[in-house]
Amino acid sequence: MARTANIGRNAFTVQESVNMDSFSDYNYQQFDLSGNEIDDPGATSTYITAANPAKKVVIYDTNGTMDNDDVMQIFLNGETDAQKGIKIDGGRNLPFTISGILMTSLVIKLADDLTDSEDTLDLLSFH
Repeated sequence: MARTANIGRNAFTVQESVNMDSFSDYNYQQFDLSGNEIDDPGATSTYITAANPAKKVVIYDTNGTMDNDDVMQIFLNGETDAQKGIKIDGGRNLPFTISGILMTSLVIKLADDLTDSEDTLDLLSFH
């Protein structure tokens, strides 16, 4: 019972949340992927922070604007090394879900030459 004293009586650990699909909050965010800033520093989720970590995220394309040849990289928890980013091949591999890890930050990068003026990406984060 000492564990619940640290996280609250009704809070769940990451594994409990994933196993039981139980989360205390969720947030929706849409990223505009059309500008030059998407390559560096990238699009950062404003809702996933150290104070409000996500236990699960779903990345999807509501508007169907991502092309199949668009390759994006996702960086978690402040990681910036290109070798440690998760690479997703555009529209054909969306939606994409990440769970089973406590995420304190999320950054999405897409090379400038792959962006179109209407590219958007949606993020649903569960906390």
